Amino acid sequence: MKCPVCKTASLKYVSLESQIESSQCSNCDGHWISASSYWNWLDEHGERLPEKEPDSTPIEISDVQRAKLCPECRRIMLRYKVGHGTTFGLDQCGSCQGFWFDKNEWEALKERNLHDEVHLIFSAPWQSEVRKGQARQFLDSMYTERFEGDYERLKQLKEWIGSHPEKELILDYLANPEPYSKGAPSSAIK
Repeated sequence: MKCPVCKTASLKYVSLESQIESSQCSNCDGHWISASSYWNWLDEHGERLPEKEPDSTPIEISDVQRAKLCPECRRIMLRYKVGHGTTFGLDQCGSCQGFWFDKNEWEALKERNLHDEVHLIFSAPWQSEVRKGQARQFLDSMYTERFEGDYERLKQLKEWIGSHPEKELILDYLANPEPYSKGAPSSAIK
């Protein structure tokens, strides 16, 4: 099998974890794990571990973002964002279902206890959450830039209004440019 990153380097069998075999490139240190090897390891692994926050010193990852060919069946692999506070993506072959981990990606997942959820990363619900998280980050940075120093106060106000028992009346009051005119909202009348 040839490395999907280096193209010409051959992969050598190694033991990535106890009971999980992988093939490693000696040139770029990437790992190929076949689907059967991963599922066998997961069966032996036991209960899924709870997700952890990353250590203060991040693991340096070599996230190669160009298209890769599966070392087993030579089909183009699909790339999926991991999310959950990580910045890298993983590659999976849509045909044989094997996984490619660029240098230190497995270690970064293991540090967060996400290594026993690799199969979930490629699922539609996981990827939907990743997209929602990216949208939240984008909007948060946009609001931070737009409102500058007032953004924190705005978030506190939003939280206060959201938990207030008269939330609807407060929102009507704020939306009405003339809250003291005859056209006051009907929710103010009890």
